[in-house]
Amino acid sequence: MKSLKFFKPTLATTLAIVLAWLLSVRPAQAGYTVTLQQVGPDVVATGSGAIDLTGLTSLSQSGSLDPYVIPHSVLLPTHGIIGISTGPTSSSVDTYSGPAGTTSFGSGGPTAASSGSGDMVGIATIWWGSFLNVPTGYVSGSALSDMAIYSGATFATLGVTPGTYVWTWGTAANQNFTLQILTAILPATNLTNISTRASVQTGQGVTIAGFIVTGGNTKQVVIRGLGPTLTNFNVTGALADPTLGLYDGSGTPISSNNDWKDSQQAEIQATGLAPSFDLESAILITLGSGTYTAVLSGNNGTTGAGLVEIYDTTGAVLSELTNVSTRGVVGTDQNVIIAGFIASGGDGSTQVLVRGLGPTLTQFGVSGALADPMVTLVDGNGNVVQTNDNWKDTQEAAIEATGFAPPNDLEAAILAPVAAGNYTAILSGNGGGMGIGLVEVYK
Repeated sequence: MKSLKFFKPTLATTLAIVLAWLLSVRPAQAGYTVTLQQVGPDVVATGSGAIDLTGLTSLSQSGSLDPYVIPHSVLLPTHGIIGISTGPTSSSVDTYSGPAGTTSFGSGGPTAASSGSGDMVGIATIWWGSFLNVPTGYVSGSALSDMAIYSGATFATLGVTPGTYVWTWGTAANQNFTLQILTAILPATNLTNISTRASVQTGQGVTIAGFIVTGGNTKQVVIRGLGPTLTNFNVTGALADPTLGLYDGSGTPISSNNDWKDSQQAEIQATGLAPSFDLESAILITLGSGTYTAVLSGNNGTTGAGLVEIYDTTGAVLSELTNVSTRGVVGTDQNVIIAGFIASGGDGSTQVLVRGLGPTLTQFGVSGALADPMVTLVDGNGNVVQTNDNWKDTQEAAIEATGFAPPNDLEAAILAPVAAGNYTAILSGNGGGMGIGLVEVYK
């Protein structure tokens, strides 16, 4: 795992990237790539990129497809099939003919994936040609991402051979499908911190960041409350004097801080995570497994745009952050909630569920809840991974299978695979709606 000193500047960088994204068009992606790798006890296929359908021929039919891998034809050469698909089971797809390329990437026969999520994309080669499968109604050039997991499998049991295998149907950047089978055995990716920017108000409008520590071991974290730092990134109306409170799962206060130099100054500086301004807040603490809440507010009832961050400074394998969430006031433009998180731990992948809640909060006595939340997941380069308004519109079955489906149909959710890197979940209101909302990231 990388040192947290590496992650310190990336939070600011991610924030700047996302702000720029809100005002600009995302850059184009270069082709569609599936990476097959051994991650702990499982083999994981992770796909991402965009596909240019120009030059392909639509078969004018839709079908259903499951995630699978077939490295080698086990039938006669004129009747066999090889290929790979990633995404959720029983996915509706459109099929196109025209690709040409790989005819074998190992010696194994058909294997169905244990589970899958995201967009269904597949490539298959049979004796009369190759065929590309994309989600039904796919718009050429749109971003795609997906995952398939082969639980308890190895490259040997799947019969795949490490290497790079390519299918093409033109010379443009997005007219290719690439399969990369990596040799390295990778650790699973963990969530190492969250950084959420929101409009900090008073009363129910304070910003509340919740997180869960699991694994049985203790974990050291640094929690920061920033305000003046945001002015370095052209954020207007920054919170002038942030203050932090930390609570355990029963609501009992366990720590607090107003100005970070008031206590733990030397210890916080030693982590490399000291805030830039003396009026900003920080808490360094070792926590056991459990649920915790960090509350960001303004000293003496002041308000403004603030940033609450939770850093994992230990990286202990047996203890990790598995769920992070932030509740705050969702406005428009710069006042949407911007939740950044870092997935780390080698080059492995993990699956996350991002939820945007609003109506559900009324059940807990929250007034002025966001009526119709929207969530957008953005990678560290500013590319939109996925967006959702009403969670049942897409991935309904896959989201329900996680056990974390939003209680209200107007709430939003995204189930997506993420490789190690920086990501941002943006919570906004459909049609410019405003109110108190909750954005959550579940591993």
